[in-house]
Order: sequence, then C-alpha cells, then structure tokens
Amino acid sequence: MPADSNPYVSPAPVAPSSSKNKMEAVKDVLGKWGKKAVEATKKAEDLAGNMWQHLKTGPSFADAAVGRIAQGTKVLAEGGYEKIFRQTFETVPEEQLVQTFACYLSTSAGPVMGVLYLSTAKLAFCSDNPLSYKVGAQTEWSYYK
Repeated sequence: MPADSNPYVSPAPVAPSSSKNKMEAVKDVLGKWGKKAVEATKKAEDLAGNMWQHLKTGPSFADAAVGRIAQGTKVLAEGGYEKIFRQTFETVPEEQLVQTFACYLSTSAGPVMGVLYLSTAKLAFCSDNPLSYKVGAQTEWSYYK
C-alpha cells in the first residue's frame, strides 16, 4: 500500500541538521554529567582520606570514649567551657567564646587530645591532660597550649 493512500500517515522529510543538534545536546549533557561525577568522586575520596587520617592519628575507640567522658565530667565540674576558657587563657572583658571543638592536635610526640576554643579574639587549644617534659633531671608537667 503506497504511503499516499493512508490518510493517517503523513510522511515528512527529516532535516539533517535537526538530528545533529540533538546529538550535540546529548553529548553536552553527558559531558556536564561526567564532570559533575568526577567532582563528586574527588570530594568523596577526600572525605574518606580525611576520615582515615583522623582514625590513624586518634587513639583506640575505647580510649577516645573514656577521654570524652572524662572531659565532659571536667567541664561540668568546672562550670562549663566558658569558665574553663577564661581561667586557662588571658582574655579581655568584651571577648566572647563562640564555639568549642573536641579534637586531637598532631604533635611530634603523637596526637594530643584537647579542646579547640574559638572566640571573638583568638583561636586557642588546651590539652585535656597535662603532658610531661624534662627540665634537667626533673620531670615537669604542663597543659599543652
């Protein structure tokens, strides 16, 4: 049956540039998606690397848990982070404590557990426990600041 005899079929020529434009649009979309996939993969790799580095530099999970419980007890007993911050560091009256972060500071002697204090005037760290060091033949103890 010829195409002219069917009233439901209306043949039309396909413009050659139309299919080319569609193909280019598909290529562009796939190219953009590929770039986003590469960026997301890079971010995921960085996040995994940072997590691994944190686990490598920290003590065992049990030590970390006991340390955090001890720190929480100390904070409660001493009246909160604000009071500890003001007792530990020299501050000016208008200085405000903005945020605190429990963290490990990496040192040549290994990781030191403590608190990072962010105030309106400074960024400061103080270890949870005093560290020992030698002065001549005598052993001294001091918080790592």
